[in-house]
Amino acid sequence: MSREKNLKTFRKYFAYYDQTGIQEYLEQKASEGWRLVKKQFASEWEFKRIEPQNLHYAITYLPQFSNEDSFLLSENKNEFLELCAASGWQFVCAYKNMVIFLNEQENPLPLETDPEAELASIHKSFLKHDLPKTIFSFAASTIAFFYLLFSKGDVLELGLFAFLSFYIAIDFFSYLRWRKKALAAAATGKFNRTNIPDKLLSTLLVLFSLLCVATIIVKSIITSNWETLVVICAVAVVIIFNIILDKYKNKTDDNWKRNLINIVSVLIYIAAIFFANYILDLF
Repeated sequence: MSREKNLKTFRKYFAYYDQTGIQEYLEQKASEGWRLVKKQFASEWEFKRIEPQNLHYAITYLPQFSNEDSFLLSENKNEFLELCAASGWQFVCAYKNMVIFLNEQENPLPLETDPEAELASIHKSFLKHDLPKTIFSFAASTIAFFYLLFSKGDVLELGLFAFLSFYIAIDFFSYLRWRKKALAAAATGKFNRTNIPDKLLSTLLVLFSLLCVATIIVKSIITSNWETLVVICAVAVVIIFNIILDKYKNKTDDNWKRNLINIVSVLIYIAAIFFANYILDLF
């Protein structure tokens, strides 16, 4: 079997601090015959084909590093990896400041044993790497929203920036709520590593998203802004088809079929653009 057929990329999004969710996902993939090779981007995980086996994964956060290269080039890297290897933990990869290990032992010793120190590392990582981006993104999207609002910008753009600002805020408060629960657990010697979906914040995000879409549609109908409605329909079609194609893509190991699905996805996107332009020309 060629190297390309041995490799496969899966898409699965996790909050960066959701250690348990990530570990359970990687261990499940190992039981299905896939071993992690590399973490790519926010939601892409590259695996290689193996015989199904029970592997254990662990994640640690090193706020002093910003990416895999800075970690691998560090002076203390070998000493740290040797210390982990003494307990059976093998280095797999690093993504930003998140370092992933695996262990083939049946009942391995925990990689992290101090929940308060572990929480401190996660929070330092958040303050150093994520908080500046969060503040900048929220400020930029909010400024753009108010600029479009007072300049009577397009309703579609208004809804897009409103949703973006709200999403960033929800994501930030989700972390704060998780951290509060984790600190309470750490005080008792435990660590709440799981990012349990916050039902309240998730519900608010869904309701706000529906409100944005409904507002855009209603205002577009009232103002006879059919161009916006056509764009919304085209985007919806592309999203729906991509969700369906992703499900088929993750079910097949055949690279030829996966490449064909990628081509179909691109063709759908192009077709949606041409169809939207054709409809707009009728108006």
